[in-house]
Amino acid sequence: MNPQASSCAGRAATENRLESDRRIRLLLLAVSGACAYGLSLLTPAASGPATWIAPVFSTVVLPLILSVILPEAMRRNRLLALFYLTWMGNFAFTLLLLKIAPRFSFGAGSYLIPPAMAALVLTTLVGARAGILLVVLLGMSELFLLRPDDRYLIATLTTGLFAVLFSRHIHRRSDLLRAGAGIGVVALLATVLPAGLNFTLTRELIVAEAISAAAVGLLGAIVVGALLPLLESAFDRTTDLSWLELSSQDHPILRRLAVEAPGTYLHSILVGHLTEAAASATQQANPRACRAMALYHDIGKLEKPEYFTENFNPSDPDPHASLAPTMSALIILAHVKDGVALAREHRLPRRVREAIREHHGTGLVWFFYQRALQQEKDARTGGKILRLRDEDIPGVDESSFRYSGPIPQSPETALLSLADAVESASRALEKPHPGDAHKLVDKIFQDREKEGHWASCGLTPTEWTKARHALTKALENILRPRIRYPQDRRAKPKTHPPLEQSATPPPAEPRILPSKG
Repeated sequence: MNPQASSCAGRAATENRLESDRRIRLLLLAVSGACAYGLSLLTPAASGPATWIAPVFSTVVLPLILSVILPEAMRRNRLLALFYLTWMGNFAFTLLLLKIAPRFSFGAGSYLIPPAMAALVLTTLVGARAGILLVVLLGMSELFLLRPDDRYLIATLTTGLFAVLFSRHIHRRSDLLRAGAGIGVVALLATVLPAGLNFTLTRELIVAEAISAAAVGLLGAIVVGALLPLLESAFDRTTDLSWLELSSQDHPILRRLAVEAPGTYLHSILVGHLTEAAASATQQANPRACRAMALYHDIGKLEKPEYFTENFNPSDPDPHASLAPTMSALIILAHVKDGVALAREHRLPRRVREAIREHHGTGLVWFFYQRALQQEKDARTGGKILRLRDEDIPGVDESSFRYSGPIPQSPETALLSLADAVESASRALEKPHPGDAHKLVDKIFQDREKEGHWASCGLTPTEWTKARHALTKALENILRPRIRYPQDRRAKPKTHPPLEQSATPPPAEPRILPSKG
């Protein structure tokens, strides 16, 4: 392992400690309680019990709710900070908007846009459950601290829930604009319909409300689109937008992989196809994340590409022939840590680094481990002839041939691990027959299941069954043989060269010699 990989490993350990440090988590909760108390003093309920209920709810009750609905937030400090910042930041913005509203002619629907945009941001970054919880919390905050009328509260909840619905499938930047336009339409309907039923609105007011809601909705979507990259970097989140960008073959590390390690590059593309197919058959795994992770999972092989079989040149000697099995295993094992170092150098997301670190789990480098055992057996046989003691012959340390792990911790890295092993093993099938793909997938899955390799990934047995079936079908499509085209047996017409380009010179005219006598 190179020095850069060692320093990156130490930095990763430090970041993980900070991310899960309980003292930092308690500090975040204390700060949130102080902010909740300060905001409650700026509301109409400042003279009531809300001034102490708000901080108690923020520091005691909400963490309990998060531990059930969004348990990841109680394990990752940055996610916890993102949730609290979105909740309290949006409530503070609502207070500011209510204060400056009398100076400007904002439409009524404009007041519903900020909570909806907050739900849009949190759903895109974290997920639908986080967005729904945020909408409910904002509704409760407004109910107890701002004391709005029933129509405004219902409109806020309706717009927020529709924002969660619109932002569940944002895969491109244009989807954000469509979501913003949809939120504007819902905000317009949520404000116009209750009043319109009483026939108290004029046509001019309805037009003004429509323009205001649509403009604020689109503007909010543009602002969210501009802020998402910053929020992803600051709070260590990866959205579908980023996964699609990472899947582009124009990324510098992928271009380098294609040139310096073409076999590994092709392997990564095939593993991405297999993993994406398997993830699409499950409820938990993200297919776009799986595909991007697969493209980068072996970038550590760029340090010594010639030592990996997929990059061997048949005309060159085997680079492992002159190495001891332990040295060969050391080179193979190092590609994981080298890959994490490269991922940090190119600022790849945390989940990509996790995929690099977890896709081999704690498995053995089986080929060189078996070679080491054979060498040990041969050495002991020769030692008996030379009358050497057994203790003079060193044994094989299995830990020297085992990856450091951890085992897959998410559905995506588990599916990547299975697809990686399956694609590599399928190269050994000389003439695959129907059913070979199914046997191969099941064998590798069951072998690793006995080792507890899938224990922490979170996939259910039903999802595993569906994922393995989809993976088998995708592998069969890759292994499907192509038709061998027959030779062209048509009679070839005889061709005569043109006279001016005759293939053979014309025979010379015979000379008639005069007869003698």
